[in-house]
Amino acid sequence: MEKLIILRMFFCFPLFGLILPDAGSLFSNNQEQIPMSHIAIEVALIFCIVICTAAIAYKKRYQNNSSKAMGPHFIKPIQF
Repeated sequence: MEKLIILRMFFCFPLFGLILPDAGSLFSNNQEQIPMSHIAIEVALIFCIVICTAAIAYKKRYQNNSSKAMGPHFIKPIQF
């Protein structure tokens, strides 16, 4: 799960790098069009972040439900 969190963080870096200049050009008086490649990349990165977030939430929920099913006396084994 830690790898999914790191992957989600690294998807955010290029997303912010593309969104900030595009948002700046939209809010300024420039009448430049945002390149279609920027929009496609931003949508793909947002989709990847959503997939990673859903996987993390599903895994946490699955771990919480399985630990509750075992009862309070269950001790998790040590993993090496």
